[in-house]
Amino acid sequence: MAIQFSKIKALFLDLDGVVWHGADPIGDLSAIFRKIAKMDVLPLIGTNNATKTPEAYCEKFAGFGVNSMKPEYIFSPAIGAASLFREKYPADVKIHVVGSDALRAYLRNAGFALVPDGADIVLASLDRELTYDKIAVAQRQILNGAEFYATNRDPILLSEDGIKPGGGVIVNAIETCSGIAPTVIGKPEPYLIRAAMHAFGLTNGEILAIGDRYDTDILGGLNAGCPTALVLSGVETRESIAKFDREPDLICADLNEAIDRLYAGKIA
Repeated sequence: MAIQFSKIKALFLDLDGVVWHGADPIGDLSAIFRKIAKMDVLPLIGTNNATKTPEAYCEKFAGFGVNSMKPEYIFSPAIGAASLFREKYPADVKIHVVGSDALRAYLRNAGFALVPDGADIVLASLDRELTYDKIAVAQRQILNGAEFYATNRDPILLSEDGIKPGGGVIVNAIETCSGIAPTVIGKPEPYLIRAAMHAFGLTNGEILAIGDRYDTDILGGLNAGCPTALVLSGVETRESIAKFDREPDLICADLNEAIDRLYAGKIA
């Protein structure tokens, strides 16, 4: 679709490869987010990483001089899972999590009961303390009838120490031994961006999805019917995206260029 720049009211930004590389910002983030604020565009965040709380992300932004980020602007699979589970299940649904302490804490704070066994739902995510026994417990509960959900299928995670295994590795292990495919909550499924649109009263033509990965960020935006911008500061190159049938609406060197092109389009 051709972007109608004048209609864009919000961004849906990926983080790793777009805003930062681990501990290093990509560009002058303080200046970039001032430009976003000057356009009166909401800087919403859509990340597949469920290992940090929204408050922790806000602290990281503040460390880069961006003090305008708010917890309610951040949409991770933890937020998406809570929204989906409230909509689909009774209030006393029992959830077993293979994942981070932050994911567990978010779901507990959202009012869900987390259990070691006998769950109605098994939710799998990145777990840096994964063991054989954790996989076996998840397998048993799924085979006993628990519904299987995954925060994402990302095979890799960009970190301060370089590329590491992503949450998809854990998800694939549980899927392999259970024989059951999960319902995926994160990108490229549209749950997160739809949650953002619902929270802020936006239509799909009013939110621009910006990311560095075609198979998650861009495809997630396309699946939600939103305009998209791919930045070349992370995973993809112009050559790597040439194999896909549906191209992003914009291809930019980095987030700063994407914001400049949005601004130019708005004032044209």
